[in-house]
Amino acid sequence: MPATLHFPRISTNVRFAASALLFPEFSASLAERLFLTPPRPRDAAATALDLIDARSSVLEHKGRHIAMWEWGRRGAGDAPAVLLAHGWGGNAAQMRAFVFPLLSAGFRVIAYDQPAHGVSEGRLTGLPDFADVLAEVASYHGARSGPVRAVIGHSLGGTAAALAHALKKAELRRIVLVRPPSDLVGYSRRFARWHWIPEPVRDSMQAAIEERYGLRWSELELARLAPRLGAQALVIHDRSDRVVPWKQGEQFARHWHGARLISTEGLGHRRILDDEGVTQAAADFIK
Repeated sequence: MPATLHFPRISTNVRFAASALLFPEFSASLAERLFLTPPRPRDAAATALDLIDARSSVLEHKGRHIAMWEWGRRGAGDAPAVLLAHGWGGNAAQMRAFVFPLLSAGFRVIAYDQPAHGVSEGRLTGLPDFADVLAEVASYHGARSGPVRAVIGHSLGGTAAALAHALKKAELRRIVLVRPPSDLVGYSRRFARWHWIPEPVRDSMQAAIEERYGLRWSELELARLAPRLGAQALVIHDRSDRVVPWKQGEQFARHWHGARLISTEGLGHRRILDDEGVTQAAADFIK
């Protein structure tokens, strides 16, 4: 589920290697918590100040407060809403560049911090949480100001939008996925190698996460979700992305019937969110 890997501390890797031999159950629990723990930037509150021109509100989801922001005229019949969903380790302010093109196109815009991200509460989270919160935020604002029919999701936020749509948790007409990861099991294996986690421990970690959410990872495979993806989709992915390889975005576009793919060059993992061509293409597609 994580989208960004940082250089691991040797002490953490040694702990995994030793505990896997002596205490395999403890090692699997440790791996589960690490896998579900996003990085917490120290400047989360300061970053939220970048959204000071928006109307702020809070939603409670499963005992955790989710921070939300909104731009545009509320309740206007000619101003449908677009939801901005950031990815793993990110925050709502990272999606700020999409706001002006969407407002100019006549939309209301809603952004939020994912659970355990930014100023939203929580310590552990994962893809099913992302999908549930996305649907809850859309429902919350839809009940007050008209339905949310479009989402722009970055990284895991895009995958979460696809999952919420496929599971009928959110009725969406258009989804923009910016560099979406499509291989959860493959990522977990890279994660395991990065932290010196043996494959049996990784297997136990996966089983524990499946039990936590009541959802098997096989049910999240793109090929199984694709037949239920009825919304129109645009996938934007950079060929030089070293965090989520371009081929994963291409797989999303290939499996999603009628989806369009825009491939960029030289924008990498984060700069793609600030590129004027990318933000305008997303707004044009939704409009």
